[in-house]
Amino acid sequence: MDTQTEEILVGYALDILDEDERQAFEIQLSRDPALRANVAAWRERVHQLALSAPVVAPPPQVKQQLMARVRATKQPSVAATAQPSRWRSLAWGLTLALVMGLGGWNIALRNQNAALQAENASLTNNIATERIARVRMTDQLAQADQARDFLAAKSTTARALNGTESAPSAAGTMYMQPGNRSAVLIIDGLEPLPAGRTYQFWLAGADGKPIPSSTFGVDANGHASLMIEASDSVNVFKEVMVTIEPAAGSSQPSDGAVVLSGTL
Repeated sequence: MDTQTEEILVGYALDILDEDERQAFEIQLSRDPALRANVAAWRERVHQLALSAPVVAPPPQVKQQLMARVRATKQPSVAATAQPSRWRSLAWGLTLALVMGLGGWNIALRNQNAALQAENASLTNNIATERIARVRMTDQLAQADQARDFLAAKSTTARALNGTESAPSAAGTMYMQPGNRSAVLIIDGLEPLPAGRTYQFWLAGADGKPIPSSTFGVDANGHASLMIEASDSVNVFKEVMVTIEPAAGSSQPSDGAVVLSGTL
């Protein structure tokens, strides 16, 4: 392929030919499969350059040189008209620079968009976490109000729970009302448990069979307060106790796990 044909091929791939050149080249292109393959290869090369080019700020002298060349084109000379391929090469070079710059700009925009999407996802997660915390706080406040009203009622009576040999410093109080399935349990002096373990409350009737109830943990000071919901009026039960169980709770008390007990 001669130099002139190659220059026209590249110009066609970059879509910078004038109308006459383009039409003449397309006639030649329709007759030459190899030439069509070369055009396709050049277009793919330009596309890859546009996607792979990094974003680089040109040095100040580039603008000065470019403007000098533009001013020079306004003063045609014999040398300039005698060498059209030189200016065509300059046009191709400028076009390639523009394509590569736009490609880098496109990549930068995509990176910024990805960063904004990640930031938006993080903000969404933070909002969801805050909402969950507010719901939990609201629930805790509601339970606290319910427990306060329960303790202030005239029909409320108290029953003591005493620590066992496994937890001699532990003590608890259960507040109950005749005919009410609800009760308030307040405990102090229990040790915080490791992961995978929990405290569990039990009630037992006249037959002495323990019935599982709420599981709970204590704070760093060994304190816990919770509302208990029994399967029947609390006053029909005879005994209560607290044991140490697996995190999911148990259907039967574990052997040697009782830390608090009391009678009703």
